[in-house]
Amino acid sequence: MAPKRTGRFTSTRGKPKRKKYNLLTIRQQKDYREFGEAHPVDSREKSKKYITVQDEVDHKDKQPPVVESSDESEEDVPIIKQLMQEIGVREEEPESEIEEGGTEEDEDVGDSGQEEESGEEAEEAELADSDASEADSMSDSADNPTVESQKQDPSLEKDEANDGEEINDDEVDEDIVAEEVDEESDNEHQDELSLKESDPFTKHFELETDISEIVENTSLKWRKKELKLPGLGESLLFYKTADHLPDPESHSDLKKLHVKHKLCNKVRSTNTQLASVELKSGESLNHFQHRLFCAINGYQDLLYPKETHHNTEEVRMVYCLHALNHILKTRSRVVAHNTKIKSKKNKDDDDVEYRDQGLTRPKVLILLPYRDRALKVFNMIISLLSSSEKVGVSSRKRFESEYSELDKSNLAEKTYKPDDFKKTFEGNIDDNFRVGLSIAKKSVRLYSPFYESDIILASPLGLRTVIGLEGDRDRDYDFLSSIEVLIIDQADIFLMQNWDHFTHVMNHLHLQPKESHGVDFSRVRMWAINGWSKHFRQTLMFSSVILPELLMIFNKHCHNFTGKLLVQRDIKTGTIRSCVSDTPQIFHRVPCDAPDGLTQRKAKFEYFKKKIVPYHTSAGMKQTLIYCNYYSFVMLRNYFRETEADFLFINEYDTEKHMRNARIHFRKRHPHFMLYTERLHFHYRFRLRGIHHILWFDLPQYPQFYPELLNLMETDRQSCTTTALFTRYDAQKLVEIIGNKQAAHMLNSEKSVNMITVS
Repeated sequence: MAPKRTGRFTSTRGKPKRKKYNLLTIRQQKDYREFGEAHPVDSREKSKKYITVQDEVDHKDKQPPVVESSDESEEDVPIIKQLMQEIGVREEEPESEIEEGGTEEDEDVGDSGQEEESGEEAEEAELADSDASEADSMSDSADNPTVESQKQDPSLEKDEANDGEEINDDEVDEDIVAEEVDEESDNEHQDELSLKESDPFTKHFELETDISEIVENTSLKWRKKELKLPGLGESLLFYKTADHLPDPESHSDLKKLHVKHKLCNKVRSTNTQLASVELKSGESLNHFQHRLFCAINGYQDLLYPKETHHNTEEVRMVYCLHALNHILKTRSRVVAHNTKIKSKKNKDDDDVEYRDQGLTRPKVLILLPYRDRALKVFNMIISLLSSSEKVGVSSRKRFESEYSELDKSNLAEKTYKPDDFKKTFEGNIDDNFRVGLSIAKKSVRLYSPFYESDIILASPLGLRTVIGLEGDRDRDYDFLSSIEVLIIDQADIFLMQNWDHFTHVMNHLHLQPKESHGVDFSRVRMWAINGWSKHFRQTLMFSSVILPELLMIFNKHCHNFTGKLLVQRDIKTGTIRSCVSDTPQIFHRVPCDAPDGLTQRKAKFEYFKKKIVPYHTSAGMKQTLIYCNYYSFVMLRNYFRETEADFLFINEYDTEKHMRNARIHFRKRHPHFMLYTERLHFHYRFRLRGIHHILWFDLPQYPQFYPELLNLMETDRQSCTTTALFTRYDAQKLVEIIGNKQAAHMLNSEKSVNMITVS
């Protein structure tokens, strides 16, 4: 878990003050009192139910007209009332009677959450007239889950009314119906035809693909093929059967790549304004973005470990476009099928099945490390959706107040900090958040319950508090059962927070739902009913480095039947060339038999006690900085305490006062050792003074940390040394630091100790 700058830790070293995952800051507690709960995961009373459109037609003429709720069409209510009577559920004096039908969910189809629209303009105009008149009397509680708390705070209502960027839910809902006919409707029919023929979305999710051999044959191994992808570099393609590999596409026109026309119109402006990309005349994406989009548009899994603070916004732009394109295609498909089912002009069509939904509504999950990243993703989504005018957004003021730069760190403004540090910690760096987005044609509903959301933006910690642990009374993970696109941005930062939260979320994807959530199984795709959803899910992982933990997720949790791509990093020289000191650098290869972290730590610890400690305890080896991860830190701290060695330590859980005192003592008192954790350096980037020797018990996750610390050594006062321990399972980290050729030599050399001098 990422440490806060102030007010987060107690004075007791090594023990975090927070005992619960969801401990709130004072600011968050104030916001919750104003706005209500952080995010309603499930609203049982308002959860929309799957209904069969045939039943709507059968009851249309038999039932008297009723007031339409925000989650049900006019024909839904009599059926639901009838079902409630049959199962013996007493109907409450519903709030829904004041939630008249002008909401964005009026177009939705049950819990699938896909808004329905007629293919005929006359029918849309008729709906617009009727629904617009009903929307005049609709209350604020129709869509907003926090309406009760807003009613209790008149000042809040006044502030929202004066907000020029936000429109209330009533206005959003009226716009959805009244402006249903726009320039996109002219191309809707043509888009539908293209979807049926050659769209990767149709090929991947809708064709009846037999993958029983892949699912049932456990002995079927992944095959590997080397590729060179233009714009991305050397890559590895993993697949089980070549029959399911998608055809490569390289069209320069986004429309030929099956991007919705509504999105194509805004890609260029969004790219230049929010991603700061310089484009040539007529381009919507630069060369790198175009090749990246072509790679993910075929719905293969992707691990891209070349993300930097220079291209982060370019990558974010591409995956936002892909996610929105997926959501709009899903919506268009459901809308078209609803129109066909309702009309049923031909009796021969009665037996046709229209399977276009999952077990629950959420289709896209985007995992992000900080709130600031969620705000940037949201801004890109809004910009891409606003083709001709600003898109209506409910609860926008609340979202921007909670995800803006309220917790901006002063450290990010220090001039001596590296550029990548400033980019990482700009904005709001709170790592506990989750928010649902419900996408309509011309509006976006924020803070929608997960079972009414299309896209979920969350951090691993934010989802962990909802998923809970085995035995917890209030836990829920059914909303993760039908995720079709999983996007993991800046995955390397999760290792600097709490990796267990991330793996916990991954372990709860596509599990059997505990409840049906009103699903209409006649509309659910067969591969979802069969429990094959994980084989159809696309996983996109973006990272600045490639690590064993990321490869473990890529190997064990990515089961895409169309294959998966691993982009390789091309490291020739390594970051060691950035060292300005000619200090001799000694590398010790430690024998180890297993790749797991515990086995490697034990092997290094035994080697450390036998080979390193006798040498470093001499009088000339004072002020040795030992760089390690937190697990190794605990092991070494206990060892030094038992041996009563002269040492200091600082880690990410210490108070700022203790950190300051330890740094002063290390510079002036000249202790023998100081333990220094990697996560502490990641979150603070201290410029430590008084370093005479460095011992790398663990190689750094970020290769730029190696020359940073080496360049801080006081080489002008005495001779300094650098010692690093590594195993053969640290090969990738070693390559990042010393380069390909040197790493290959050290890993295969008969000698276990090698020395490098940079001159």
